[in-house]
Amino acid sequence: MRITRRRLDFLQKIKQLYEATNLPVHYARVAELLGVSKWSAYEMLKTLEKEGFLASQYEVNQGEKFPGRAMVLFAPTRLAEAVLSGKTLEEKVPIKEWQKVNERLLSLYGELKKANPKELVEQLLAELPGLESPLIFSAYMITLLSVLLQTLSEKSISLIKNVVMNAVKEEIGLAIFAGAVLGSMMKTATQFPLLSQIISYMGRFQSNLSELNKSEQALLMDFLEEALEKAT
Repeated sequence: MRITRRRLDFLQKIKQLYEATNLPVHYARVAELLGVSKWSAYEMLKTLEKEGFLASQYEVNQGEKFPGRAMVLFAPTRLAEAVLSGKTLEEKVPIKEWQKVNERLLSLYGELKKANPKELVEQLLAELPGLESPLIFSAYMITLLSVLLQTLSEKSISLIKNVVMNAVKEEIGLAIFAGAVLGSMMKTATQFPLLSQIISYMGRFQSNLSELNKSEQALLMDFLEEALEKAT
């Protein structure tokens, strides 16, 4: 993945503004500081979002004359932090393929509320054997485990999220998430006949985590955070 000087300038400015307030940043502020048009800043930040460097959210602008109009704000992801800390992005990251898979898997959480979780798990399990990319295989495993979270109590889900989000390294957080979900499911394993099939893929999942480079681990951790947000 190639990161141009111009993109780095935008990422550095977003990171600087975000760290100053711990709040997401409006593109107009970035445009002002970098001396570019608002439209140019918006287009660049949306591009960086598609590539996994930024996350966006919408908030109502209470300061406007007619409150109610939502504005888009941006914050740096773990991938952006990895790039800005000097970790090289390796070409192993299949960014276009990743974007498609990322969007597709996250869209499944919208279906989860109206679909049968068992059918969704069966569908994902059927696709797993054909996935060659360690990054994409791992994203499927995270999606599977996130679906299983639906069967746990709110307290258990909250504990798992807190432990994962406070992990000091992406690889550790991802491993803790998988272990915690499966450990919780073991207590009621007889109710989930597909659990043994999921466990059979854990060895490959753990092996993948150790093989992924830092930027891929950051991508995967960003995916996990968004998946947890949508699934719970």
